Amino acid sequence: MSSILKLNRLIVMKSGQRAYDQKFHSGLNIIHGSNGSGKSSILDFIFYALGGNLTKWKPVAQSCDTVFAEISANGTKLSLRRDVSTDNNQPMFIYFGGLQDGLEAAADGWQRFPYSRNDHSKTFSQILFKALGLPEIPGDDSSNITMHQILRLMYVDQATPFQRIFRSEDFDPRDTREAVSELLCGIGNNQLYSKRIALRDSRKIESELNTKLTNLLRATANLGENFSEGAFETERSNLSRRIEVLQREIEGLHSADIDSSQIAKEAESERRKLYDKITKDRDNLVDIERQVSSWEFEISDSDHFVKHLEQLLKDFDRTAATYIAIGDVPFELCPACLQPLSNTSDDQCHLCKEELPKEDKETKLFELRMDIEGQISESLRLKEKRMDKLGALKKEATRLKTSMSREMKKFDEVRNASVDGRTALISEKSREVGKIDSRLDELGKMSDLRQQINEVREAKEEASSTVEKLRNEIEALELAREKRRRQVKTRIAEQTKRVLELDLEEHNDFEELENFDFSFEDDWFAINGNPNITTSASGMVVVKNSLFIGLLLSSLQDHQMRYPRMLLLDNVEDKGMVGDRVRNFQKVIADLMDEESQPHQIILTTSTLNPELEREDYIIGPEYTKENRTLNIQTRTARS
Repeated sequence: MSSILKLNRLIVMKSGQRAYDQKFHSGLNIIHGSNGSGKSSILDFIFYALGGNLTKWKPVAQSCDTVFAEISANGTKLSLRRDVSTDNNQPMFIYFGGLQDGLEAAADGWQRFPYSRNDHSKTFSQILFKALGLPEIPGDDSSNITMHQILRLMYVDQATPFQRIFRSEDFDPRDTREAVSELLCGIGNNQLYSKRIALRDSRKIESELNTKLTNLLRATANLGENFSEGAFETERSNLSRRIEVLQREIEGLHSADIDSSQIAKEAESERRKLYDKITKDRDNLVDIERQVSSWEFEISDSDHFVKHLEQLLKDFDRTAATYIAIGDVPFELCPACLQPLSNTSDDQCHLCKEELPKEDKETKLFELRMDIEGQISESLRLKEKRMDKLGALKKEATRLKTSMSREMKKFDEVRNASVDGRTALISEKSREVGKIDSRLDELGKMSDLRQQINEVREAKEEASSTVEKLRNEIEALELAREKRRRQVKTRIAEQTKRVLELDLEEHNDFEELENFDFSFEDDWFAINGNPNITTSASGMVVVKNSLFIGLLLSSLQDHQMRYPRMLLLDNVEDKGMVGDRVRNFQKVIADLMDEESQPHQIILTTSTLNPELEREDYIIGPEYTKENRTLNIQTRTARS
């Protein structure tokens, strides 16, 4: 499935006023004007509005407050809003519908989505990826590829060195460039991407388990042989036999004639302490069991709710597919009384006569689907927290039951003992039994700890096995994708050569164009094996822009490619390019793209407009000057 992104409208706000407000169309869009009139600022705002991470603004652009953009993503109309800031990773507000409706709605209906991933909300990149039909794929570290990374291969700006393909940034891992290019060129498949994400998650689990195991082993290292397999069982067996001996001795003391003073008073004090402890533990246990029952009910209810939502999502997708296949069903007769239906306007349902919602159907369907998916994600996150709480409560309940069992046994012994001289010795023996019980309790905890270590070790080995299995599966899939990689690279190279061959012969910087080569992951391109290509900077600019036009043309012909069919070109005439060459290159772009029937969009800036392109279907806004800048701001103390 192709990915099609189109900018419909851009608004930049400054102090409650519109500093810029223009509509854009499919095909070629040209923003023209003199140098220093602020053309580059508009492309920066587009890049930022679509999800780019931008902190270095031109002075006048930085003084603005907010940028709005209406886009169509595979037919789904969305409105985007971001506040202008020099801080990194700014969030985005999304309105599911047209921008005019969003502006009239004010704050109502706009949903906030963060830049970075968290446990509570989808990122705006996830929303836009879903709208564009792009799968989520892992980038560097623990993050997924974002809209910012996608836009780096869609925006030819003036700040990036012209020898580089991707828009430059300080931290630029090779793996990220490779992942972005593979995604946009349709290299690999969803199975490969999902296994890469699974591998990243499995590695994280393996690392966490390894850390947990290391900490557990470090905590028990001083126990030495006493913590070895079987050591606890031997000591517990010996202590159990000692308790049996003590219990027989206590029974024997019941018939002995031993006098002691104050025995009755001591026995009563001990009974009361045990009774109070048992009562307190019993109350705690009742409360915990009530909480366990409540949490189990909530988890069960959550399971049913998630199943309901998952089934609702399946039904929703089937309904949407049916609607797309057959469209609206027109009724000529009322299904209730079979009388002919009267005519209605396009804004009304022809059956019930109710006003139809203003939103596009595709946009409304997309919003509903995102809402259902969000509910499922949030329900699963809450269930995980409830499961952790339930596990802790059950563990505490088990501990209380064990403690109460021992306390009840002691209480019975004290309550049934004769209050005479023998009680002193019985109490002494009982205290020894109590000490042994405490030791047995410690041994039980140590045994549980050893069992936990064994469980963590087994889980870590299982995670390691999963990581190894996924590595092997990914390796096999990567071997299969090499054929596709060669096909795509050949197509892009051929389309780039096609563009370059239309450059003016008198300005050609290379004698013969035998082959064009490039590497997205290593960020270079070369003609006839030479990455320096030409002796002139203007020649390098032509080659670089030709590569991007070739990339766009390839995406229009190859429907396996996911390139969003949109280009931002702010560097087609840089580095001293002569006017004739600039105007010819603009005409080359226009003619090539006019030949294409597939939807696409190019937004291009120029200070040297080809007169043949000065047409309403190309030009966006007036011709800008230093006096009539793109950003209509009264205070013009700095250049935009």
